[in-house]
Amino acid sequence: MPSYDSYQSWFVACDNVLRCVAKGVSEAYAGAEIDIERDGGPRGKLSLAISADQPFAIGDIAIDGKAAALSGSDWSVESADGVTTAASNALPAIRRLVAKLRNGSKLTLGGKSEVSLDGLAAAVLRFDERQHRIGGVTAIAKPGPLPASRVPASPPLPRVPYRRITATLKAGESARLIAATRTDQKAVFKQEDCQTDLTNMEPEAHALSENQALVFIPCIMGAYQSSSLAFIVPRAGGPAKRLVLPRPYRGNDPQRSGTTYFTNVDFDPKRGMLSTSAKGRALADCGMTASWIWNGGAFVIASMQLQQTCGGVEAGDWPTIFRSAQE
Repeated sequence: MPSYDSYQSWFVACDNVLRCVAKGVSEAYAGAEIDIERDGGPRGKLSLAISADQPFAIGDIAIDGKAAALSGSDWSVESADGVTTAASNALPAIRRLVAKLRNGSKLTLGGKSEVSLDGLAAAVLRFDERQHRIGGVTAIAKPGPLPASRVPASPPLPRVPYRRITATLKAGESARLIAATRTDQKAVFKQEDCQTDLTNMEPEAHALSENQALVFIPCIMGAYQSSSLAFIVPRAGGPAKRLVLPRPYRGNDPQRSGTTYFTNVDFDPKRGMLSTSAKGRALADCGMTASWIWNGGAFVIASMQLQQTCGGVEAGDWPTIFRSAQE
């Protein structure tokens, strides 16, 4: 089961093949981050990157004003597309840095670039726990004598094949299905406090089969994105069923719920794919994207990216929570 756990300025996201990302950001300065990534399994590839949208040198990296003293032989510094990154793939070097970071409050990179360290200790422990590394030679936070062979292999990547929709709507059927859904689901639109004057958003109807259709009804128009409600509707008539798709992860956020609003929604009948993309704020430094594929009876999760904590360097660079292979 994928997981997403928040710890103050840090979060840990692990997908369904146990590839994990731990990321630390600062609300005070959105243009910097620390990013730890590792594949699952005994030989999972590890990296730690410190990035900022301002130039810095290895000697500029400091913890609470004291130089981090990173070895140039273990760390490389590169700049591309306005982002400077110091990175290492060496487990001993990453352990040494993490040990220093756990006792600090913020990492600075010269100028105003900084990353909060609040929550890092809990995040790296959770990181190791999810990949079953605690007490072993591959652990970052709590290494021990257990051999790497004790780390379980990554779960297999699920296959969620595309499913081309060959059914089509008849002339006038789209308008009829949309009108019927608006009438049938009045209570739902009222409960969700949907806006009534949405001239910039158009409802949509798509055939799923000879018997069922997918209908999107606009609900909310914001400053930079719009959201619709989705319904599965019998083409021959009858009550519509609201589409609520569960989010396939667990975490320490009790407010998590299913996907009930579909933001910037799209449906591709050539692949049978429904997709949504929602920015947490205009900067797109937090948010969620996901896609599901119609299997003939239900929509099955195919991919999901999520970042609930806003901040970091690159817009839309959100960790993967679920991944699959298509055919």
